[in-house]
Amino acid sequence: MIRQLVAAFFRRRPLVPLMLLGAIPSACGQAILSAPIGSTIAISVNPPFIAANGDTAVVSVLVIEPAGTPVPDGTVVQFFTTLGVIQEQAKTNDGVARVNLISDTRSGTATVTVFSGSVTTSADVTIGATRPARVVPALIDPRIDLSAGRTIGGFKVTVLDANGNGVSGVLVRFSVIENPALDTILHGTDHFTDNSGDAFGEVQTKRITSGTIRLRADVLTGTSLSVEFTIQVTQ
Repeated sequence: MIRQLVAAFFRRRPLVPLMLLGAIPSACGQAILSAPIGSTIAISVNPPFIAANGDTAVVSVLVIEPAGTPVPDGTVVQFFTTLGVIQEQAKTNDGVARVNLISDTRSGTATVTVFSGSVTTSADVTIGATRPARVVPALIDPRIDLSAGRTIGGFKVTVLDANGNGVSGVLVRFSVIENPALDTILHGTDHFTDNSGDAFGEVQTKRITSGTIRLRADVLTGTSLSVEFTIQVTQ
């Protein structure tokens, strides 16, 4: 008799509601808006090196659709880092998503990887380096004497931190402010500072009369420091 009652009970149970019950969680889940296939993604970090133990760099990501327009606002970009702490995800506004990378006690190179949908890219951030605070020029040859047959003058700049210590491994770009047709930077415009924080350069002039060579040095690593200086050309 009991077996018959149990069998009759299950025969009367509708199976469809049980199937629908299992589908409810997925139906209630909210889809994440991600970049469409064929999008491009670009990353920038400012500054590209930070001190250890609580310093911060801003990680900015630009996501562009295949049509060349920014992805819709609210597109989710996810972030990962091998060192430090970073917000796991952020949503775009005008195609840009930003988060902070905060250093921990470890020093080294943090690789920050970002992705949205099927597109991904990464950038490196040096943790534990000292930030440049100022750049100081020094003339190795303050004067180029044409009468002595000279056409080349040497110079250097020193990149210092807030405590006056030289910062090594910083990229410096030299340029001629006026008359680059007459005055030319030799041996390339970009140079890294040495262990003392010094970056060296030379300029060659085609001038045949006295004048002033105006030069500029821009610190390209993690800051917008720059300095202008001059070398005199005499006959």
